[in-house]
Amino acid sequence: MGVGDGGVALRSVKHKFRTVRRSCVALLASTAMTGLGRMRVRVTLACLSRSVVLGAALLTLAAPAARAVDGLEQIYGPLGTDAYLRGMSPNGRYIVGESSDVTFTYLRGWIYANGAYTMVAPLAPGRQTTPYAINDAGNIWVGLGQYANGTTHMVRFENGVLTDLHTGAAFAPGGSLFGYDFSGAIAMSADTNVVAGNAQRNGGTFQAVRWTQATGTTGLGFLPGYTDSFARGISADGSTIVGYVFNGSSNLQAMVWTQSTGMTGLGFLPGGSDSVASAANADGSVIVGWSTTGASTHAYRWTQATGMQDLGILPGGSFSQASAVSADGSIIGGTANANGQLYAIRWTQTFGMQTLAQLLAASGVNLGGLRPADTFAMSADGKIFIGSLDNNGLYIARCQSAICEGLTTTAAVANSFRGQSAVGQTANAAISGALGTMQEYAAQAYASQGSRNTPYSVFAYGSYDSDPVTSGTLGVTVDLPASIVAGLAFSANYVKTDMVYDGNAKMSGGAIGAFLAQMPNTGPQWLVGASAMTLSGDITRGYLNGVSPTSSRGTTRGDGHGFIARAGWSFAALPQTTITPFASYTQSLMRFGGYTEYSGVFPAEFAGQKNTAQTGRLGADTRYTFAPNSWIWGTLAFAHRLDGGKAPDITGALIDAISMSVPGIAATKNTFEVGGGVRLPAFKTAAVTASLTASVPSEGVTSYLARVGLSQAF
Repeated sequence: MGVGDGGVALRSVKHKFRTVRRSCVALLASTAMTGLGRMRVRVTLACLSRSVVLGAALLTLAAPAARAVDGLEQIYGPLGTDAYLRGMSPNGRYIVGESSDVTFTYLRGWIYANGAYTMVAPLAPGRQTTPYAINDAGNIWVGLGQYANGTTHMVRFENGVLTDLHTGAAFAPGGSLFGYDFSGAIAMSADTNVVAGNAQRNGGTFQAVRWTQATGTTGLGFLPGYTDSFARGISADGSTIVGYVFNGSSNLQAMVWTQSTGMTGLGFLPGGSDSVASAANADGSVIVGWSTTGASTHAYRWTQATGMQDLGILPGGSFSQASAVSADGSIIGGTANANGQLYAIRWTQTFGMQTLAQLLAASGVNLGGLRPADTFAMSADGKIFIGSLDNNGLYIARCQSAICEGLTTTAAVANSFRGQSAVGQTANAAISGALGTMQEYAAQAYASQGSRNTPYSVFAYGSYDSDPVTSGTLGVTVDLPASIVAGLAFSANYVKTDMVYDGNAKMSGGAIGAFLAQMPNTGPQWLVGASAMTLSGDITRGYLNGVSPTSSRGTTRGDGHGFIARAGWSFAALPQTTITPFASYTQSLMRFGGYTEYSGVFPAEFAGQKNTAQTGRLGADTRYTFAPNSWIWGTLAFAHRLDGGKAPDITGALIDAISMSVPGIAATKNTFEVGGGVRLPAFKTAAVTASLTASVPSEGVTSYLARVGLSQAF
């Protein structure tokens, strides 16, 4: 987690730090460079010698909090003056840094936790002691301390006891670090027993160093052809130290050190001549940093198997740098530019490079015009970022939800929410289908009057709609005065609705319907009917987890009703043939209650939805009677959604994450319906009917409704 380089010019005052900061930022923001020239190297060394992380000297602070929501906080440091980040505990609960004192004459180290700053006591009045790395418990930190005579040493603080690590045989006359009069610790293993830092010889050569409880401080050496080495970070297990080497004139190369292999170079991206390793994951198997590519600078992710993987740049950008990596190596934090602006970035293998501002905004965080401009450090789980805001102080960002983590996207969540409207649409189709069946049996009841001894008949039918809806119905008709037929029907329904990302709803319930009709063979015809339905069951919402489909389940209940009015005029066209032009209006409404999903990796909760449909039809029926109580018929109609096919807004939230309200998927406005059927006598006073209707939408997939029925006259 360590970020920073060993040297700090301890006698510098506010003006010097501001100068260095401007130089480093200018270096980071250079997007038109073709390579590192002498001036760039000089600026780099100025940053290094003052322990300012290359390209990150403006990074600042915000306070972590253990909560399962995304957010951004803005803090300016404990003294209201310039503040500089130096490190963060792996769990993100403690942040360490330094600020100018109120007189701007020296720097004061501090620790931030639980909303409060604790100032670090200096080793001598008017001198600097700064933590650079701190453990999860907040009771052990390492950094640098300045004595009264100006000497600066790497130090380790544990439970109130400060230990000078700039001691031992290595620093004694004849030792490998003899003559190195400056040192600073910049990173620490998770168990606090291994420390990485840098030492400097009389204001000149730098060498990366390592301290352990067992061995004390030792130098890590150099690569052939390079005169300086710098440590930038350490793995959580302490096995791996990363940084870079410098040849004193024009070249940097990323390096990694392990006890078994010593120091090795990581090379460069294709076309590059400079590189830096900034951080390593928990076991040192993944290293991140930056490398030039000839005309630009790109962030990289390195493993033994793949070497340097170029992480690219943002659209409209020209450079990127990686500064932090999660413990498992899957999440990388850094900085990139786009369209002349600096952005803190988050990279994953699935979604590539995204800006932190983009992720937070997608998760519903109101940034209020603030923009995280860079990433200084990141928690081990990759969910907490610290850095600087663009000209607005310091930030800490929590990027913890499914949206922010990039496991899903706002668009994918919205699409899965939008698909919920299909449940109401299918239920409305079931109501409309039941209403349409009434017309069929009203016509049969009227036509069979001459063959019945009583005013009653009963009917039963089963239907299947490819939406799909399956229903079974039992009903009775009765003849009334003035040639009016009345009917009453009871049905059981099973509805299965296919939704986006392989989701579906499986619901069952019952319905009751009634109608009045006058359906003479010739002359005016009319029908009115109404139906009520109830459904309950499971909804399996499909969505994406990364690029893989997955689902969450919930249970809900719906209630609805519908109404139909139909008018037509039947006339004889040919022998035994009638044609009936007609117009009809169907209205249905279905309400489903809100529910909370109980399974899946990203369960959601939904408010209730109200789905309505208003459909007008113009068409004609043709019937050919080929024997008593036996006929075939055909229907052709144009159906138009008078409400435009509008679906209700679906309002919900991923639990502990984003809330949204999105328009449901609209139904097709215009549909052509073509169908036909046959009625055949069965036994003495019974009849069998079968029909098939195809609904051909102007856009979308054709659906089919099949009905088979049996009626019995008395």
